[in-house]
Amino acid sequence: MDLEITGDMVVLTGPNAVGKTNLLESVYFASLFKSFRDDTEFIFLKDSDKLQLSLDMEKGGEQHNLEVFLEKRDKVYANFRIDGVKRKRKEAQGFISVVVFDPTDVEMFSRSPEARRKYLNMVLCQKSPEYLENVTAYKKTLFLKTRLLQDLKQGLSPGQDLDAWNEQLADLGAGIVLERKRFINFLNNNISEVYTTISGFHRPVEVWYDSFEGENREEIKANLLARLESLKPREQASGVCLAGPHRDDFFLKSEGLFLPPFSSRGELRSQVLALKILELEYLSRGEDKPVLLLDDVLSELDDVRKNYLLGFLQGKFQTFITTTQSLDLPAQHITLSPAEEVEEVGK
Repeated sequence: MDLEITGDMVVLTGPNAVGKTNLLESVYFASLFKSFRDDTEFIFLKDSDKLQLSLDMEKGGEQHNLEVFLEKRDKVYANFRIDGVKRKRKEAQGFISVVVFDPTDVEMFSRSPEARRKYLNMVLCQKSPEYLENVTAYKKTLFLKTRLLQDLKQGLSPGQDLDAWNEQLADLGAGIVLERKRFINFLNNNISEVYTTISGFHRPVEVWYDSFEGENREEIKANLLARLESLKPREQASGVCLAGPHRDDFFLKSEGLFLPPFSSRGELRSQVLALKILELEYLSRGEDKPVLLLDDVLSELDDVRKNYLLGFLQGKFQTFITTTQSLDLPAQHITLSPAEEVEEVGK
């Protein structure tokens, strides 16, 4: 499908199962090269094992083309080109930044800590290529250390290499924690004001980040390394790495109390919406702004929150909105039908 996008606000209308979310996912995939529905295979058409995605975009005041080529064999293989030049994944990832908000995001704080860590990684991998490299290397190191711990548990290894793995894990982990702290600090400088404006509730809000203390990479590494040293006996007995950024978590608090357990669904929407708005600001680089993908969420918002969000976005961020019912908005309106026909109905 070829689709020409000419507006900053784009409304994709149509019944369920006609491909509205797939269009959003194509934009998301062009940034992070994964599906926001947790399975890369969602991006493939039925009975297809190949896919080519091409996006023409304006970035930094210049026109660029990003191409992604996927092939599904025993696993999914990918190649990337920017302006016709082949690039490595780490060079192409984050070339375009995106923020996605779908109805399930309201459940962010009732999900497992792994889901919230995934959220942090999703944001920061777009912000910092170094963060992406640290996360990739950390996962490989964690896998190898865990394999060693499993051998130690079964008495198959003397364990001389454990200190070396802990040193490498602490160094990589410190870089990850430091970037997460920078993002959390940015949120804490702004979230109370944004949340109050959205919700109408005048209360202080802070993001509580459960990780290792330290103001710089060296301090964080030292604290993480000390924790790993103290956990050696337990790790060898359990065969599991018990400390590191793979066990981090974050929550929202107000005046010492965790907010989500005591929040109505409307308040939860305001909390997550505040995070998404600040995520947009955090990923902005001067005139280079992220794209916002709203997957059927306007129906989840009341008029106050909806009007605030649309007013905030106006003229700032290119936004794609999916909906089953037409919206009376100044936007580029595109209607999708079950027959996979696309009709542009104007602004």
